[in-house]
Amino acid sequence: MASSNKVFVSPGVYTSERDLSFVAQSVGVTTMGIVGETLSGPAFEPIFITNFDEFQAYFGGTNPTKFVNTQIPKYEAAYIAKAYLQQSNQLFVTRVLGLSGYDAGPSWSITTQANLDPSTLASQPSSSWSVTFTGSSSGVDSIEFTGAFSAPLSDYITDTITLYNGDTTTMESQLKEFVYDMILDNSASATTMSQWGVLSDSIYATYTGNGYTVSDENNKLSVDGLYDSVADYDDSLMDPWYYGCFEPGNGDNYSGLSFNAVMDSDFTDLGGGNFSGTIVGEVLPYIATAFTEYNDLVVATLRSRGINDNNDGGPVYMASGVSQVMMDCSGEYADVQKNPYSPFGISGVTNDGDVFTFKTSFTLSDTNYVNKVFGGTNFGKNRSEFPLFAEEVYYSLLTNGYRLGKIRGLNCDLVSLPSARQDNGSNTSIGWYLEQYQTPSTPFVVSELRGSQVDRLFRFISISDGGAANNEIKISIANISFANSTFDIIVRDFFDTDANPVVIEKFTNCTMNPGENGYVAKKIGTSNGEFELKSRFIMLEMDEDAPIDALPCGFEGYDFREYSGAKSPFIVYKTKYNTPGEVIYNPPFGTSTGGSNISRSSGDKVRKTYLGISNTVGIDSDFFMYGGKQNPTNLGTATEGNNWAYLTKGFHMDSGATVVTISGQYVTSGQTAFEVGDAEFRSEPTSQSNPYYRLNARKFTLLPKGGFDGWDIYREFRSNQDSFRLGGTGYLAGAAPSVSFPTATGWGQFKQITVGENSTDWANTDYYAYLMGQKTFENPEAVNINIFTTPGIDYVNHSNLVEDAIDMIETDRADSIYICTTADYNMFVPNTSAFETDFIYPDEAVDNLEESAIDSNYTATYYPWVLTRDSVNNTQIYIPPTAEVVKNLALTDNIAFPWFATAGYTRGLVNAVKARKKLTQEDRDTLYQGRLNPIATFSDVGTVIWGNKTLQIRESALDRINVRRLLLQARKLISAVAVRLLFEQNDDQVRQDFLDAVNPILDSIRRDRGLIDFRVVVENTPEDLDNNQLTGKIYLKPTRALEFIDIEFLITPTGASFEDI
Repeated sequence: MASSNKVFVSPGVYTSERDLSFVAQSVGVTTMGIVGETLSGPAFEPIFITNFDEFQAYFGGTNPTKFVNTQIPKYEAAYIAKAYLQQSNQLFVTRVLGLSGYDAGPSWSITTQANLDPSTLASQPSSSWSVTFTGSSSGVDSIEFTGAFSAPLSDYITDTITLYNGDTTTMESQLKEFVYDMILDNSASATTMSQWGVLSDSIYATYTGNGYTVSDENNKLSVDGLYDSVADYDDSLMDPWYYGCFEPGNGDNYSGLSFNAVMDSDFTDLGGGNFSGTIVGEVLPYIATAFTEYNDLVVATLRSRGINDNNDGGPVYMASGVSQVMMDCSGEYADVQKNPYSPFGISGVTNDGDVFTFKTSFTLSDTNYVNKVFGGTNFGKNRSEFPLFAEEVYYSLLTNGYRLGKIRGLNCDLVSLPSARQDNGSNTSIGWYLEQYQTPSTPFVVSELRGSQVDRLFRFISISDGGAANNEIKISIANISFANSTFDIIVRDFFDTDANPVVIEKFTNCTMNPGENGYVAKKIGTSNGEFELKSRFIMLEMDEDAPIDALPCGFEGYDFREYSGAKSPFIVYKTKYNTPGEVIYNPPFGTSTGGSNISRSSGDKVRKTYLGISNTVGIDSDFFMYGGKQNPTNLGTATEGNNWAYLTKGFHMDSGATVVTISGQYVTSGQTAFEVGDAEFRSEPTSQSNPYYRLNARKFTLLPKGGFDGWDIYREFRSNQDSFRLGGTGYLAGAAPSVSFPTATGWGQFKQITVGENSTDWANTDYYAYLMGQKTFENPEAVNINIFTTPGIDYVNHSNLVEDAIDMIETDRADSIYICTTADYNMFVPNTSAFETDFIYPDEAVDNLEESAIDSNYTATYYPWVLTRDSVNNTQIYIPPTAEVVKNLALTDNIAFPWFATAGYTRGLVNAVKARKKLTQEDRDTLYQGRLNPIATFSDVGTVIWGNKTLQIRESALDRINVRRLLLQARKLISAVAVRLLFEQNDDQVRQDFLDAVNPILDSIRRDRGLIDFRVVVENTPEDLDNNQLTGKIYLKPTRALEFIDIEFLITPTGASFEDI
């Protein structure tokens, strides 16, 4: 992080290290514009950057990723910026994001089975049971039950049960042990009772009244309390009973039983150590309800891998039918129903009929962990081997639910939902991702409790756009003071911890009063432009009705998608500061030695703990990812989906905020709106027993959610080729038939859109995303540049986009040189193994340029690509020479002038491992004659820029870059002085003022070797005077660059005189 991002909280001497290898050697006049893809950052807005640290803070660093099965670097822009900023500190970057989105396809969600809620246990009328047996004193294995167990006992008697210490057995085995004990001690048969679970008071009283007792050994499930009135149903000692004698039913229902066993009076010694008899007892059925909030709760969602080439109405999924994927809980996987961390199977069949089976689990350290098995992205693994990927996993939610004793296991049936295209009006799909890029934002921050309501104050909107912004920052609100009506806002790194927060911005003593200097909107800036942005990471949306005397004390819940037939995930909030010895977790069962498994707090260090969203209880980063929208009515034309109607609970510090409920627009309407703290907080606390008494305890954290890149994750590369223009073959393959395009053959991924205030219909293909990025540099008065580059596109594969860029530079700006990319390889191959056939040789490159019909003296290009060392990622990558060209352009401006050629040994050295091809003299001749500037390789200096041509076809002074840059510089300088004469009197004096201003500029350029000569003529015609204009003509004789040195060596006789030759 750059030093400007550090926040110093207290006095001290702070030292740091900084790599100066990327710091500009001197400040030049070069200013460049880049339009391309980056790892993160704001989209479609030129951001001014002065050094590479700043670039990394906004846009992320270098990354060698290529588009799938191509040779196109995905993030070339970072390499260009890194090289260029070594020689300049003036750079504008526009990040490009997608406009189309995609159909995410069918989904298969894994859900939980909640534990029964002990507070809902209700016993039902009991019934007697009995079973006959035979056996001998030879051992417990000799015991056989000769009769059948009656229902409902028969449903449980042979099931495996887990004891408190983790050992396993069955109730049938325990009954046999009871019988065997009676055989060994006949005298105890009339007084000994065994028991499984909690009996009713009346049953227990009846048997004990008849002389029966239950020893610890015969409390077979070790329950805490043998009968209802003394039982502690919340004690973890009850877990063997709950897990062994209860089964979930439909919905949230549970049924189960307890029972006892005594020896009947027919117990008979048959002699020879053999016995027979009958065991009798009472069965007490129970019903209960699961912990509803944790039942059928989504903890992971799988998607099908696939590919979209727009030839088959794509994306084409590996598994497109909702019934093609199943979860296996049988056999070796049966335990997962009572332990969510046990392995389970995911199986299915692809559309091609290939059967697949995977063993997976939610055990994070296991090699079969669900994310390790399936991966988390469409192209993260081979789709033929791994047809599915894990779109979301809520490990922290599952872990918290299990540790709290709320989650029992996993359901065996997946929640299978269709793709957006297969929804057929059911509105159950969670696959509609068909919209443009999105910016993450937080819920509204709300005020202290005012009566029975809270007021909305503001919400945070991330300055960065797209999916990466979801995992960029946390926002903490701290030091909330009712006495001063102030609070602090702290922007933190997403991956920090409460104990060691990484503060990247801090705004102190904020208020809600617009009349004060501390008004929070003034301090941070607002999204509507009313207040200038002061933050690099966030902006505010203020609620227009927010009270000016309020303080932020919590935040509303998050919008989240709905899963038909299952409950949506939620955030587990940190609601209180734990005290020493307080129980924080009580997971099922005990230790292997039979001890308690309860986890107790050592006491929270308040200074290092935040309420709200906290790593101390776990954060599921997938929760904050974009989750699509509800299917719109018309899939083929809608560019926006309907917002989800599900709202999770928010968080509020005040324990009394439970009176606030969710509004009627949500399906969760009427439910409590907040998880709350454990004390009142609506005025300055006066009691030291109040956990908010100290100022540093008044803080909470929230996160932005919902950023989306807008790219189609099923495409191997972008849809930005020429065919994806409106009406092109690529567009028609993805668009639904319409009045404008009746021959379209797609289902509606591509649509006509209107961008901003532009009334011209565009499309939502990636072609227009890139074009939109280029258009951000259209107005030279808004963004001042003199070099322009568009990484990721070339004139062979993206000729229309290159032509659009040239047209903008020539017509709209006329002040910059455009460095475009020449493809030196077949870009659409997965590797470079077939070099001989896929490499584009110099004569082919020249032919490609000729076919493009580009004719522009504002544009230049270079060949071949160079191998660049990426030390950060410890790799090497071939990229276009653009990065080194623009660096040398800036170097030229630093050590010479723009009218000096950027080439050769002085101003053209290339920092690269090597060029893709070592050019021969013949290669260089071919390229230069064809207007391609060679990247030559020489033994003494390595790679070097060895050309100075623009892409102008006609031979003139302007077919050289240095001359074009001379004119650009002269025009800019002369325009800057001429504009000062506007609105002066149009007379001889103003014409002389014009000459006095312009002549020194050109004379200076001549002295600095840019011009051989010049002349400035100002006309003085009646027409000019009548038209309120001044017409000048400037004649220039530019200094050409030396490109050819012709030396002839003459060999003479020894006696010849040189004077005579």
